[in-house]
Amino acid sequence: MRYEPIYTAIHRPASYTTNRLKSCLRETGCVTSRPRVCRPRNVGRKVQPEDVLAYALAHPQSSTKMISENCGLSKNRVWTILNESGAHPYRSTPVQGLLTRDAERRYTWSNFVMNNLEDHRTLLVDII
Repeated sequence: MRYEPIYTAIHRPASYTTNRLKSCLRETGCVTSRPRVCRPRNVGRKVQPEDVLAYALAHPQSSTKMISENCGLSKNRVWTILNESGAHPYRSTPVQGLLTRDAERRYTWSNFVMNNLEDHRTLLVDII
């Protein structure tokens, strides 16, 4: 039975496509051109949470990215291990420096604080 009478509403594939699929199926036993690439699983010794904690304690300035690269785990898994054990990882936080373009905003803020400090004695405490 031919393809056309059965599937009249469906576009018929080119003969090149069907011939290629047939030859691929004969040669490899599979119609896909290449095997699916999946994320590799940890092969061999599995990394234990104790190993991650030991590395984090030995290198306290290491980020979770660095720990994950050295231990072979994802960053999320490293975060989970460190948070479950109560060891919070080091994260550097860049602090904004004083820039010349911010001078007007700083001046406005200083004036606001100075003008309202007399009326509201707890202004600075409330802000902090």
